[in-house]
Amino acid sequence: MLRHLLIRLVRPAASQWRRFMVAEVRRDLAKLDSVQSEILRLVSGTSEHIGSNASPPAVMDINVLLHQSRSALLRSIPQGAEIFLSVGCAGGWYFDWIERCYGRPRRHIGIEYYADRPPLLPDNVTWIANSASDMSELERESCDLLFSGQNIEHLWPDEVVGFLIEAARVLHAGGHLVVDSPNRVLTAALNWSHPEHTVEFTLEEISRLVFLAGFDVTRISGIWLCRDPASGRILPFNPNAEDPGWSVAERLICALDAPAHSFIWWLEASRTTRSVDASGLRTTMQSIFETAWPERTRRMVVGIGQIERRKDDDWVVCPRGQSGAVLSGPSMPLRAGRYRCTFRLDCPGGPSDAPVARCEVNVSNIDTAVAQQDVVPEIRAVKDVSIEFELRQVAFGVQFRCISYGTASFACRREVALMTVNGR
Repeated sequence: MLRHLLIRLVRPAASQWRRFMVAEVRRDLAKLDSVQSEILRLVSGTSEHIGSNASPPAVMDINVLLHQSRSALLRSIPQGAEIFLSVGCAGGWYFDWIERCYGRPRRHIGIEYYADRPPLLPDNVTWIANSASDMSELERESCDLLFSGQNIEHLWPDEVVGFLIEAARVLHAGGHLVVDSPNRVLTAALNWSHPEHTVEFTLEEISRLVFLAGFDVTRISGIWLCRDPASGRILPFNPNAEDPGWSVAERLICALDAPAHSFIWWLEASRTTRSVDASGLRTTMQSIFETAWPERTRRMVVGIGQIERRKDDDWVVCPRGQSGAVLSGPSMPLRAGRYRCTFRLDCPGGPSDAPVARCEVNVSNIDTAVAQQDVVPEIRAVKDVSIEFELRQVAFGVQFRCISYGTASFACRREVALMTVNGR
């Protein structure tokens, strides 16, 4: 009773961002028919398509490209599951997608915490409103296959551990776990952020975690090559950006066998008879989070100004007369609690009564800044600007911004330190 009460209380606030994401996916799915022929032409095109008289290719949507690549891999996962479990199913369209790409299981169970139950569901679908770390309504060893697509990166450390422990409990020996997620090696290198992602995992990290949960990895594939395996050069995330060394078709095909160099890894594993190492899972997950979380907070985007390297740090130098956002990011989620973020600014002009910049904290679904502070130059050129703020519920798309008033030149370090206050 208490669990269901908590779900009813928390879900309205948390589902606001999920409805936005579902709407975006639906728009992407609506584009599939019009874009598919162009992607197929690029992948299987003949010489007449690439001659000097060829018409320019249509603009490709990266979301559609990634979704179709995931659909292709979904078609190839182990078949024959009678009890198919989906953890993180955002709406009715999801079950149509699974049936189109995988087939129709005798029973399809969907566990979803943030989105409301769709009014119409296929007659083989059972909808369970719960979190990924609580599958208590399912019996032990009752499922054949568990698919959790683009979901694990939304979870907090305790939820990741809970999800893997529950996955091991509900899958029978020989049952299959299928998970895919962005690769932190590439999201960090690309300075890429998603407003609802806590931390992404590397291949080595997710492989270690599923092993500790009692699974053996059977297949790892990649989606969308974003690093040249030979040179290590980072390739543009945008498929419409020209790259002299790689075509879209090459990046799609080569990614399959180069998951460590791809934007998304796709992992399949089989449930063994090994017991879950719960203690090892918690210790390993905590170690991963302690490494990944600080990096996550450093994904800042530069607006006006120029990047300048100073010792071991990058700074953004904003000249007098330019106003606007100098630095913003990392567009990330934060749990309820009290926090302190600290900017470091260099104001070489000396003391002044007029502010040169404003530092602020913003949340994507709130119109006004959660907290802000004007920066007035002092005798010391370099100063730390700390802002304390409190979130009463989980927030998504949290950004720290430094905005220039254009009244004087200054520099802002391209990094904002974030810490909890009073252990909260």
